[in-house]
Amino acid sequence: MEEMSEQDYQTDAARTRWMRIAANVARIVHLLAASFWLLAFALVVRTGYLSWIGLTVGAVFVGSAAISPLLGWAGRRRGESVLVGVHLGMMILAAIVWLSTSLGPQDKGTWRPYRFDDVLAAMEAKRAVPDAENAAPRYKSVLADLNMADQPDFLFAGSFLREEFEKQPWKANDHPQASQWLDSQSQVIDRLLAIGAVEKCRWPIQADTYDGYTVPYEKVRRSALLLIAAGNRDLGEGRVTEALTKYFCTLRIADHLHQQSSQVDSLAGYYYEGVALRMMRQVLVQSNLSEADLVQIAHYLPPPADPWPEEWKRLSELEKLHYMNLLGRLYEVDEEGHVRFARKIVISPRNRREQKDPTRIPRLYWLMSMPRDPHAVRGVVNKYFATFDGRVGSSRPLQPAQDKRSPRVSVNDLSKAICNIHRWGLEMVFFNEQECIRHRRWCVPSFAACRGTWLILGLRRYHDAHGVWPRTLDAISEYVPAETLVDPTNGEPFVYVTEGDGFRLYSKGPNRIDEGGRSGYVRASKKVEDDIWIWPPPPPAPEPSEDEVRQQMEQIYGKNYMEAIMKD
Repeated sequence: MEEMSEQDYQTDAARTRWMRIAANVARIVHLLAASFWLLAFALVVRTGYLSWIGLTVGAVFVGSAAISPLLGWAGRRRGESVLVGVHLGMMILAAIVWLSTSLGPQDKGTWRPYRFDDVLAAMEAKRAVPDAENAAPRYKSVLADLNMADQPDFLFAGSFLREEFEKQPWKANDHPQASQWLDSQSQVIDRLLAIGAVEKCRWPIQADTYDGYTVPYEKVRRSALLLIAAGNRDLGEGRVTEALTKYFCTLRIADHLHQQSSQVDSLAGYYYEGVALRMMRQVLVQSNLSEADLVQIAHYLPPPADPWPEEWKRLSELEKLHYMNLLGRLYEVDEEGHVRFARKIVISPRNRREQKDPTRIPRLYWLMSMPRDPHAVRGVVNKYFATFDGRVGSSRPLQPAQDKRSPRVSVNDLSKAICNIHRWGLEMVFFNEQECIRHRRWCVPSFAACRGTWLILGLRRYHDAHGVWPRTLDAISEYVPAETLVDPTNGEPFVYVTEGDGFRLYSKGPNRIDEGGRSGYVRASKKVEDDIWIWPPPPPAPEPSEDEVRQQMEQIYGKNYMEAIMKD
């Protein structure tokens, strides 16, 4: 019996030893897994995406995995068992929630994506003007009479004017068909000139990027182009006052767009402004003008002060609303006002698939990275924009655009996608610092042309007073505001060179290199240059070949990026 007891003892001891080894191995594996979870959790926390619920759940999940092995080695088996149970139970619960959400029945009742209509109402109230002072209702009646299908090829190239009618004066005798058609639009032009006397304009705000445009962009473009074509005909036939009146009205249309809140409005406004200013520079240099004409031109020119800081405030306010409403699609609300997390993301409320789209997402997923109350989304959006608002909204000159390489997804991007793929996608595509800076880059050349027009006004006044063009721009400082002399693209002076009885004026652009006024892809040097030509009007550039287009794109986007596109 004693021998059997000794044998049993040895067997039990060996079993206990192997169990202890297995337990330690399990603890080591558990600790290694916990290290992975801890690293992943640290990366996820770094994104700033997690809600307080997500932070709590993540801390408990990672903490239970990391602490349980340590308790086991310390001999606290009960505590170890409890934490292991918590860790495994959270994974099992997550799987049950996922399956129940994916396989459960469809909800009854009518649910729609949540929208921040209260924020929209506050924005509309802030910018509201009386109807009697608002040009938008007047546009509505005038634009209703525009026949957009009546777009003759002899005057238009697609949706835009042909170059000979947009960029230079012309005469009816040289283009009788175009002149006759333009005469048929005289009533519309007269009504547009009346609208040009109204300073304020407020079209409704487009609250969501998936909503229809509230500004009738195509008809507004047609209106501006009609004015330009008619003004250029007046100028070509010596009716300078009438031409200026139409250019001033075009500037008013541009200003009406600048009073709106979206980036599309801003870009369209700068385009119409640029077309009108180009022709006004020709008037200033080549036409006989009185001092009264010069005073009137100065009155209608856009202010020379940098408009970007104020414009960015207006644009970013709408960008935030768009972002909020897109994040609002993670919530849904019923007719009684009950709000919950969405089981599917509706891309467009007008989409018929909304009622039968089978795609479902566990609400637990949104709970980990979004506040339970959708009103708190406004704080999330404000905090996100604050990370780059100071850099984007500054009036400091921009640095030259960098060579763009093939886009790569960083570890931080991957962490964001894991936390909330919807929010990450919105920030990657629509709402990020680079997108905002890109818009700023599009606007700066137009603003440089505006200041250049002010300089030409000063040059004209100097020429009227002294009979010659000045040798330097410093000589016209008494005729123009001080900020006009500073090139907004680089903070340096504009390039001004006298040539015989004329002069050249241009900006060196963001790269601060004097490239002789050349911009775009230059065949001679086989590179992209960024000077901004102001005067005289540059000759039309020849169409580049396919190889030259490719080289130009490589200069802008980088060789690797273009090779990746060609492979696709």
